[in-house]
Amino acid sequence: MIVKELPDNFIGVGEVSGFKFNKLASIDKGFLYEVMSDDVSRHYEVFERKITPICIDFENGIYSETEFKVKYPKASDFGVWAWAYNSPELALAKLETLK
Repeated sequence: MIVKELPDNFIGVGEVSGFKFNKLASIDKGFLYEVMSDDVSRHYEVFERKITPICIDFENGIYSETEFKVKYPKASDFGVWAWAYNSPELALAKLETLK
């Protein structure tokens, strides 16, 4: 099984277009990212490691059986398997609970 990992740093698209994401920590079960919506405003997102098949044919909805990727949570995932914090210390404490 091939798994494409999340990048350490990236610029968001879609519902998080323009946001800057910077991985601060990761463990086997999850991740902690710093999220900046501008040069001043920032928050921290903690989420469980979730793997999904890579789509190889969007038009026909066909997914790979051998290639997967770690997915970043969508807005609807927060409170379920992802959480947002204003404090990096609180976010790190939540990450530690995922062990």
